[in-house]
Amino acid sequence: MGSSDITPDKRPSRPAGPPRDAQTDAETRPAHYLLAHYALRSVALNDPVFYFGVLASPEARRFLTDLLRTTAEHLRPGDPPPDFTADDLTVHTVRAGGYPCAVVELPPPRAMTEAYFTAAVLLADPAAEAPDLAAAPVRYFTLEKSFDLEGNPFAMMCEWSKGGAHANFGGGPPPRLDDFIKAVEYLLKNQGAPAQAQFRP
Repeated sequence: MGSSDITPDKRPSRPAGPPRDAQTDAETRPAHYLLAHYALRSVALNDPVFYFGVLASPEARRFLTDLLRTTAEHLRPGDPPPDFTADDLTVHTVRAGGYPCAVVELPPPRAMTEAYFTAAVLLADPAAEAPDLAAAPVRYFTLEKSFDLEGNPFAMMCEWSKGGAHANFGGGPPPRLDDFIKAVEYLLKNQGAPAQAQFRP
């Protein structure tokens, strides 16, 4: 399975734009949104062995280039093309709670619902001698830019399912890699985390 097989499963609705300020665009960039919420998620949850393998390999840059091109092909007429390339994405292969975790760091978000990071976690038994990676469940998290009622920006911790269900865990950690991983680990340990879970570094 290659990145050309991936089709974002639906078009995002346009969120109401936050109040305009010096650091914020009025409207979410469609390519930035689709890449984090649909394209990367689709590969991670439908073909996790490929996803984790390619992101940990020298082919990661080519994979991300192909996926971003596919994302651009699925923009709606009139949508602006991506204003970033695969070279602006950073892959971090880490452990979260002992599990393999592939983090993609996106270009800094400028508008509501654009993501700072995505994280796919492969829940393979780390103690198993030969874990069945293909059968292991995967969880997919995003850390997204949001705004409070006064228009002040903050990071929102979210999770997405294979079918597109969206869980919002409220205010997330600061948008730094280590703090994001700690928040992911918290959610892995607390399956029934409340909707307004607090993530403190």
